[in-house]
Amino acid sequence: MLDFLKKPIFLIILAAALIAAGIWAYVSNRNKTKEAEQVAESRKQAAEEVVISNLTNIDTTYLDADIKNQLTVADTKAAENNRKNQLVAVVVQLPGSLATASGDSGYVYSASSDKVNNWMVTISNTSGSFLRALVPKEDYLGDLSAINRDFWKINYLAALQIAEKNGGLDFRNANEISDLKLTLKNGDPNGWLYWFVIYTAKSDVKQFQIDANSGSLVVQENQ
Repeated sequence: MLDFLKKPIFLIILAAALIAAGIWAYVSNRNKTKEAEQVAESRKQAAEEVVISNLTNIDTTYLDADIKNQLTVADTKAAENNRKNQLVAVVVQLPGSLATASGDSGYVYSASSDKVNNWMVTISNTSGSFLRALVPKEDYLGDLSAINRDFWKINYLAALQIAEKNGGLDFRNANEISDLKLTLKNGDPNGWLYWFVIYTAKSDVKQFQIDANSGSLVVQENQ
């Protein structure tokens, strides 16, 4: 028996077996590594999908086409009501989830010939359906001056993300947000065009004011 173990044929078979075992182990480990990499990549992609699932993380130009289409519809319906109607405010109402394609956008118009009412076109950010209404100035927003659209440089998505970076995210993390409202209108200081961003929680409210032309944050004295 010992003599057989010393024969070349046995040594060749043994060497072949060892090589085969080595190759099998290498391939097995490589497959396991590849599977682990695939799992990691899948998890990374899933995480990225979660990250871009709301309005706080997507590109600020993402909604440009939708906003442009909404404004065209609102302008048309406002002109049908009164050719002297001028845009005086945009009010975007969002749910606390801040999900994409959610909430409503209201376009508010005023005519010099109507001292009592504003004309409002509210458009669903989800379906694109709209609702038109005369709204008494005394009940909602008051008597506002016309917006100079040349100074409307940032959309509500950009305004939201600026607010998020300057304390809005911290406020959301510390509170359960019921809704968020962004209003574009002329205001103090200087009668300029601003986005007013208001986070509403169950027991607290947080507001930010952002220059609609430059995107700079207006620091309130009480902040």
